[in-house]
Amino acid sequence: SPDNAENEIERFISSAKKSIFVEQAYIEKDWDPTNPFLNAIVKKNESGVEVKVLLNYNPEYESTNEMNEETYAYLKEKGIDVKFFYTNSSPLKNIHNKGIIVDGEGVLISSINFNENSVRNNREVGIIIKNEDVAEYFTNVFKYDWNAEFREKGAVMDKEKIEMVLIGIIFGLAFLIIYIHWRR
Repeated sequence: SPDNAENEIERFISSAKKSIFVEQAYIEKDWDPTNPFLNAIVKKNESGVEVKVLLNYNPEYESTNEMNEETYAYLKEKGIDVKFFYTNSSPLKNIHNKGIIVDGEGVLISSINFNENSVRNNREVGIIIKNEDVAEYFTNVFKYDWNAEFREKGAVMDKEKIEMVLIGIIFGLAFLIIYIHWRR
């Protein structure tokens, strides 16, 4: 970016015959007027290609979450399988990947956020690797993230619940110590 990334990424998405898996920190829906990558993804989905999109959702990033919520709603409306990766209930701080896997044969690995500024104004770098072993590795990572159990917005325990659990543990241990001492 900005030299040729937009055309190459669109071409890569458009080359899909079986599947497209996208994992992104965030995707900006509105530019040009709609993100050309989203247009290509929607078109492939309409042609019968399996499409899955995984978006980061970190409660600390309000503006990014709003952007991803808009993209999520748009993709759902278009019949695309899309999920949030809720980092507040995960061992991971963020999904910061900017990647696409096409047909289990090729992978885009890049620093390119799917927004107009990143694609058209920033110096970004991306590489498309067409190798089934590499694609299999990234597909396995994608599927792990896609199938992760921490999928609930706000699922993290709040401070009050954590304190209650700790108090319960302390009382339980105290009872156990008293019981053991009493049995002697």
